[in-house]
Amino acid sequence: MVLREIGFLKITTLADNMVQKSGFHGQWGLSLLLELEDMNGVERRIVFDTGNDRAPLLHNLRVLNVRLQDVDCIVLSHGHGDHTATTVEIVRQTGGVKVYAHPYVFQSRYTVDKQGRRRRGGVPQGERISNIEEAGGEVVLTPEPIEIVPGVWTTGEIPRRTLFEKVSPPFQGGRRLIRIDGVDIEDQILDDQAIFMDVSGVGPFLITGCAHAGVVNTILRASELGGFEKVYGLVGGTHMVQRSNEYIDDTIEALGRFCLKMISPCHCTGFKATARLMQSFSEKFVLNFCGRIIEAGETPDPTVI
Repeated sequence: MVLREIGFLKITTLADNMVQKSGFHGQWGLSLLLELEDMNGVERRIVFDTGNDRAPLLHNLRVLNVRLQDVDCIVLSHGHGDHTATTVEIVRQTGGVKVYAHPYVFQSRYTVDKQGRRRRGGVPQGERISNIEEAGGEVVLTPEPIEIVPGVWTTGEIPRRTLFEKVSPPFQGGRRLIRIDGVDIEDQILDDQAIFMDVSGVGPFLITGCAHAGVVNTILRASELGGFEKVYGLVGGTHMVQRSNEYIDDTIEALGRFCLKMISPCHCTGFKATARLMQSFSEKFVLNFCGRIIEAGETPDPTVI
């Protein structure tokens, strides 16, 4: 692949755990709107993930006066319910667009607690492939990187290279399972992916959902595909919630090698890790929350509320 520059990038947080502006509704989930000029000079709009709770997300869209009819496509970072709960409604309001995802996104998932009790997880009922297609959408499933609009790529499935970035268990402990070809296996969340682009005059940006593959592994994958060593901006979840201090230390040390100019973690990063990231990258840190707008190359004012 050849990573060609896009003209500009604007990221609006549609759904997140945190609310720092009146009028918005928070939730345990993530959804971002990317507005950009592609490498051909055409303005594009991408919805990345669709949150955990439909009503708050749709409310925030109304508050932000977002026109979903102008959306070009939807990208799902992975097949968990807190990232996939409003896909059908967004597809319906767009009039029908492509939905990009890894083939495992729509597979049956379960968590098994310490007492052996099984609970269904994954993409919510009513948000599956058939529902998306009935709403006018086209589901594109691939484990490989794919150019979703000219100049904007998915990472595809992310190789697990670092020694410390392991998939965490469910919050209450236990195991994660996924059903592949009729067999339940340990879920390593191989469908986890991110999107990346190179903004003209600014540099590469990486947008993550939960980064279950590890945020460092995710950057390594994007850097390998895009042919860059430094990353200007990192926006999204890092799944350091409930992680050990050692894990957070290792992540922060590794992130320092990519010469980040802006880091805006959110959703599943967790309070402890977010605070540590703010301390470690104080001049580069941008607090994220529902309604936050980040424009590539500009420093939001204020960076922290």
